[in-house]
Amino acid sequence: MDILIELELALHKYEVRQNMEEVARLIHPNFREIGVSGKSYDFDSTIAMMKAEKPSPGYIHAQEFEVFELQPLVYLVLYKTVWVSYSKKVSNYSKRSSIWTLTDDLWQMTYHQGTTCQEFTLLKTHVPARAEVTEAV
Repeated sequence: MDILIELELALHKYEVRQNMEEVARLIHPNFREIGVSGKSYDFDSTIAMMKAEKPSPGYIHAQEFEVFELQPLVYLVLYKTVWVSYSKKVSNYSKRSSIWTLTDDLWQMTYHQGTTCQEFTLLKTHVPARAEVTEAV
């Protein structure tokens, strides 16, 4: 299910997160999230947070994707992330999980959780589209 990995990665991009039409297409209206802090979010609070975001001096590196079918048209996506600044400083290691559901011919995220985890070795770093650079870390 490469499409689900592509959609996860799209939601990491500032440009996508600022396009509310695209966000509404990718996130289900009944969306729920449990953040790294343990705080819960719904669709409206998530949209409000995205609208308030500012461009950041780095990007989210994601790796080790696993996709599992939970039932027909419902999939669980598991992966690890770390924040990488453009100066190559890494922080905020986490394990993430998302549930995606096919609704009216659209894949939409219905649930997401991020949990802090121990540091791990970065397998590769992909700099967002504006730089288009792939390199080994």
